Amino acid sequence: MLKLFLKLVVLILSVAAGRLAYDKVLNLPLFDLRAVTVAGNSDMPVDSILSITGLERGKSIYKQDLKYAVSSLMRQPGVIECSIHRGRLSSIEVDVRVAEPALLVNGGELCALSREGIILPMSADLPVLPLVSGRRFSHVRIFDRLKDPDVAYALGIYDALIAVSPGLTARLSEINFGGGQVIRLYFSPAGTMVLLNKSDIQDSIKRLAALEKEGMMADTTILDLRFGPVMIESDAGEGVL
Repeated sequence: MLKLFLKLVVLILSVAAGRLAYDKVLNLPLFDLRAVTVAGNSDMPVDSILSITGLERGKSIYKQDLKYAVSSLMRQPGVIECSIHRGRLSSIEVDVRVAEPALLVNGGELCALSREGIILPMSADLPVLPLVSGRRFSHVRIFDRLKDPDVAYALGIYDALIAVSPGLTARLSEINFGGGQVIRLYFSPAGTMVLLNKSDIQDSIKRLAALEKEGMMADTTILDLRFGPVMIESDAGEGVL
């Protein structure tokens, strides 16, 4: 019995000694955090990341709480994805993705809208983007996340246009949701209005691109693509195609 007890004591002491040695190795100056590399589409400065995440220069990278750091970054407005990993020896790698403007909305003032449905502030370097309008978008606030299905419809329309006609994409100025199944698209420079149904977006956009290719949007004020044949209203009168 005494031998068994002594063996148990030796085992416990060995484990404790091993753990102590392991902790001492992890605390060697060799592993003190010196470099933080930032990847992704964020322009967040390294000092800001350190302040937000609680990561500390001069502290062993193995003693940093990476789970807390990721959680803190994910709570920042506009951040949609991030990961943090230990690099070589004294470095930590941070990958941050933030929401990027895809469309515009007007919530009392002009704002950007990301593909994730996040309302973003405007900036001087934004590209020209179409406005998404309708009463559901009239009370948005910066960094709100819209869960309205019309956001997906608007992005679907924009992506469909990009795929079939860069020219029409550049001319698209507004995507309007007035209620029900009807979507109104407005194109510059003449303000041409195109009506389509939510249930037939892909085919309607392909037909619209074909009409534009044939030059039929030049003097057209209204194109109604909802009911099979295309109803056209132009300066020369109405017609059916």
